Amino acid sequence: MVGDNMINVYLPNNSLQGSEIPFYLIWQGSENIDLIIIEYPDDIEIKEIYNVSEGNFRIENNILYISKVDVNGYLGIKFVSKLTKPLVKKNIQVKIYKNNQLIYNEVKSIRLFRPEVELYNIPQHISINVLESKNTIKINISDKIKVANCGEGTAVLTLKCLEESQIKKYDPMGIDEFRKKFWNEVEKKIYNLKETYPEYASLLFAFVDFGKNPPVFEKSALAKIKEVFEGLIGAFEENEAFFEEFARIILTSYLKNISIVTELESFLIYLKSVYENKIIFIDAVNVIKVSTTPTKLRTKLYITDFAYNEYKPIDLGDITLISNKELELPLYALFDFGIINRGGE
Repeated sequence: MVGDNMINVYLPNNSLQGSEIPFYLIWQGSENIDLIIIEYPDDIEIKEIYNVSEGNFRIENNILYISKVDVNGYLGIKFVSKLTKPLVKKNIQVKIYKNNQLIYNEVKSIRLFRPEVELYNIPQHISINVLESKNTIKINISDKIKVANCGEGTAVLTLKCLEESQIKKYDPMGIDEFRKKFWNEVEKKIYNLKETYPEYASLLFAFVDFGKNPPVFEKSALAKIKEVFEGLIGAFEENEAFFEEFARIILTSYLKNISIVTELESFLIYLKSVYENKIIFIDAVNVIKVSTTPTKLRTKLYITDFAYNEYKPIDLGDITLISNKELELPLYALFDFGIINRGGE
């Protein structure tokens, strides 16, 4: 007879919303069980069921009924969660029957989390004051765009300058040259790699296209990004030799062109955008040109996370910038990535 001590149920304690959630049952016993019932919440759906043939299961009102598994002793399910509140706790109930008797009943819980980006200061005017001394330059900025991540997941941000914006973002000299030469080198090597692995050609060229033309985090682009990177991960898992060749291409292309970047500071600036409240700002090392006359910056902040979820972009409206000296200002300098102080809350 199958007993509680012979049944193992696995569900992770935590999961990023929008990502896949592994779930499995393992039991011992020579005889097959009659029925497995798994009840799951509306915020979770089933993506795949393993070790169960068509006709041996049915789903009704978020309840999965399994009458027979292909190989006795194992059931695997791949759930995927939907976007909901930044942090929720959900339960999945498992019941197992044998000879029409309930022999196992357990409720497993999972915390589903995601980032929650909030802007708590969007200035309409920003003044930049450049102070030059004999050996140093100091830049004072009157006000900053203040951003916080109130959720638990890491937020990935990118800034898009709208068509009507008088100020545009661009790569600084050095970084721009590095990126172009790096991706050109990667593309050249990818052409050779596809001859050996033609089955991965479309994934490889899609990867290069993302590098040469970084997309905005909009729904269509995010779906494509997820498709390509999940495809690459799957290819790496099934073909270790392909993974090694791919990694070699990235590393050799990087080392060949790294000498173009003359200042380590550019990389340190990027790292500075990763804070304790889990925000990665993709555009940290991009720059804008600020004039001595008032100029309008009109942008939207696009957001995703490590599950490539789409979030509603945040319109920053019109921000007027002016400086006492014309200069190229790195975008990170306009932002303050911190924690919201909610007073007595």
